[in-house]
Amino acid sequence: MFSLSQTPGRTAIVDGKEHLFFSGYSYLGMGHVPAFIDLVKEGIDKYGWMFPSSRISNTQLELFTQFENKFSEITGMDETVCFSSGFLAGRAVADLFRNENYTCAPQSHPAICLEKNSAQSYDEWKKDTANYDVLFIDSVNPLTAEINDLSFLTSSNKTIIIDDSHGAGLINNGQGASISKDHDVILTYSLSKAYNLVGGAVSCSKETAERLRASAFYTASTSLSPAFAYAFLQAQNLYGQQREKLRNNIQFFRELTNDKFKSHPELPIFILDGISEEKMQQKNIIISSFAYPDPRGKKINRAVLNALHTQDDLQRLADALNESH
Repeated sequence: MFSLSQTPGRTAIVDGKEHLFFSGYSYLGMGHVPAFIDLVKEGIDKYGWMFPSSRISNTQLELFTQFENKFSEITGMDETVCFSSGFLAGRAVADLFRNENYTCAPQSHPAICLEKNSAQSYDEWKKDTANYDVLFIDSVNPLTAEINDLSFLTSSNKTIIIDDSHGAGLINNGQGASISKDHDVILTYSLSKAYNLVGGAVSCSKETAERLRASAFYTASTSLSPAFAYAFLQAQNLYGQQREKLRNNIQFFRELTNDKFKSHPELPIFILDGISEEKMQQKNIIISSFAYPDPRGKKINRAVLNALHTQDDLQRLADALNESH
């Protein structure tokens, strides 16, 4: 385990020494973009860093409505309901369907996974979904660098709850998970992964939004930071620029490594089977290495790129991996 002395970006400081940082999930690197940081500061000046009020108070901040409307526009959904965290957003949705005939895909995030599924694989789970009315699934599996295939869903009478935390703002040109709206689709997602905001959101139908706003998960919780909401609304061009930088980094690194490591063209995640974390550390490179969800299990080694990395950084990583592979 590394003890970091500051928030990492393209690099991290460990014991006073700079390392290249290929871990974490700040995909677009917004927390190190000066123009975005200025917008957050501007938001603090305008609105403060928090709004300590119930979401159903008789005093409402108009900014949050604008914030939610923007996410509805991005996702193409009717409405969006925001929460103070992605986990809370997922739990709020899961609670709506706790008494329904549901099934959770293997390795679904605990925020939406109401119970462990007995299926051993995604393909095995897909075959069994015909027996259920409500399906819970993640759009992206960051542990295997895969975007889950939802094209097998043909029945329009199912409710599909998708945890899009690792897809929102990133895949499908930033629109997130793509699925036919013939289904009752509910997207729940953390805002931290690509957007670099502390909060969560649910994009859904008007009916589902009304149910969420009547739940204790919403009525009894405090909103996210208005400063972040303000920065997000002002930073749409910045997000687009960072996505383009990340796309270029993904393509460049795939070319450098000749697709040697398992990955997906839209994801900045590369599975490093056979690579030693210790050897990479000796080269002053930090990769992602931990066991999940069971901390006692086998470690999963990955390189996670972000939009801040330079081509020199990626070349150095590729050279180190080639030497260690």
